[in-house]
Amino acid sequence: MLLTQFALTIIIVGFVTAGLRIRFDRFFAILLLLFLFGFGIKTSINVFLWVIALGALTIILQNKTKIYQLPKQKKIKLFLISPIFALFASLIGSVLFEYTTSNVLIITLGILAILYGARLVFIHFQKHELEYVKANPLISKICGLAGPWISGFFIGFVGTSFKSLKIPFAIKIGKMNAGQVYLGNTITAFFASLFAIIWHYILNQTNAVFYENMLLGLATFAGIHFVYELTEIVFPDKWRKSFQILIGIILIFVSAKIFMLIN
Repeated sequence: MLLTQFALTIIIVGFVTAGLRIRFDRFFAILLLLFLFGFGIKTSINVFLWVIALGALTIILQNKTKIYQLPKQKKIKLFLISPIFALFASLIGSVLFEYTTSNVLIITLGILAILYGARLVFIHFQKHELEYVKANPLISKICGLAGPWISGFFIGFVGTSFKSLKIPFAIKIGKMNAGQVYLGNTITAFFASLFAIIWHYILNQTNAVFYENMLLGLATFAGIHFVYELTEIVFPDKWRKSFQILIGIILIFVSAKIFMLIN
């Protein structure tokens, strides 16, 4: 039975995220851990943290040449300042995660499902957004300062980096370069999820539980990544916009099922 649940999870999440070109913050995995595996909300989040951390690390490694070529000041921001912000923000989120009730986490997850679903329905990125060179200075500064705190807090608290809302704000409102925004958010999410894994372990996990979550998280990431790579190659580009809208609508409806988990 467990193998069936695992297979369905990696196939569904891998296929959906390939169609949406989502490579690391695979929010859908939390939902399937809840509904297919039947895990509690806290266990689902703890397993998912490994999925998001490994997904972000994969993108960082794939872009190591681009990162190496960044100006020194940018590297300091991405690999020193942002991680420090994420360290403290993820601690705050992790403490709240530990001491809040499961119902609060479920309600938060349900609200995020609605917001993420609406984003998929109404906001679509364009190729020319990869060519932006003159960002709104105020929005750019806000994103640079607040972004790591938001990602760190939400990853520590409910396992998601808030990427689905942060990136559209930066690109659509701030006219920031889409590629740079995505890479910066990925680096921040990697550190935030790594710190959150550590904080969650320190706050309330036995060694046995920690290793169980780690092994399932590693296997889930590997499976999703494999299905993603196979699907992404053959997924028709002309279907992507319609597929995104469809998944957004489904996600909004799924939020009702999330709220039904409230005790």
